Amino acid sequence: MDLHYLKLFHAIARYGSFKKASEILHITQPALSIQIKKLEEQTGLKLFYRSGNRTYLSEDGLVLYGYTEKIFELVEEMEKNISGRIEYIGGTINLGGSNTPGTYILPKVIGEMKRRYPNVTFNLHIANTSEIATLVENGSLDVAVSGGKCSYHSSVYVEKILNDRLAIVASVENPLVKQGLLSPGDLRQESFIVHEKTSQLYTDYKLFTEQAKLRENIGMHLGSIDAIKQAVAANLGISIMPCYAVKAELELGLLKELTVRNFRYDYPYNLIYNKKRTKTLTAQKFIEVLHEVCKGLGQGEPHGSCESGYCNSSPIEKTCQ
Repeated sequence: MDLHYLKLFHAIARYGSFKKASEILHITQPALSIQIKKLEEQTGLKLFYRSGNRTYLSEDGLVLYGYTEKIFELVEEMEKNISGRIEYIGGTINLGGSNTPGTYILPKVIGEMKRRYPNVTFNLHIANTSEIATLVENGSLDVAVSGGKCSYHSSVYVEKILNDRLAIVASVENPLVKQGLLSPGDLRQESFIVHEKTSQLYTDYKLFTEQAKLRENIGMHLGSIDAIKQAVAANLGISIMPCYAVKAELELGLLKELTVRNFRYDYPYNLIYNKKRTKTLTAQKFIEVLHEVCKGLGQGEPHGSCESGYCNSSPIEKTCQ
């Protein structure tokens, strides 16, 4: 039985008039009559009869109308529910962040998202830039924010959303903090505390030593930003870290930034997601909130005391390892 014919029949029965139904349905009365006749042929029932200028439902028509009432009430309920689902901001976002944005930036974004859309929950995975890139590439994450300069697979959408810089930090007890402007050579005897070898920060440390013509002098590899900060604060060595990661410690005087001549490395944060993966409305809203929060953060970028860069341009783009 054709649902379209039932819809036409239902309108005529509801309004008690072929003329009224044709106006509402934007169909001519002759065309409406032809299609109702086809419905009567399909069902083998006479659905209407006329008395004077009025149209009435037959006994069979009344039975069919009872069913179409239920059918179209259900259709209306379905349309409302589906519409509600389309506009619903909720569910779970599988979110990724490399170490610095995952720890120091994304929590701000998640907090703002939860304030606006309390029905949203998050699975936040924090790892090195290379691992986050792989998880985005294979579709495991809805959205991610990665730090540093890195090339990605062609299936990954990449957009810089915030710019940071790297800082060389030391313990307040390190004698170098009292010497003012340093040359790269002043760091020759310093032991560096670096992130694990698969990290973007380790790659940046290697690049710095090459450009500054320093031999590598690694005191320890540590697997987390917080562990590195604690080791530096304990005067176990110095480290190269993103400013957002050490902003609070610098402001509180727990760590000191060393001012090294011509040391300047930009450290961008990028929004990344898989181009082939369909984004839910919730994920789209998260991206909107991410842009807003990062725009606010960008108005007060923690550039600190460095006045010039180690090189006139940013470090070359590197491939994730």
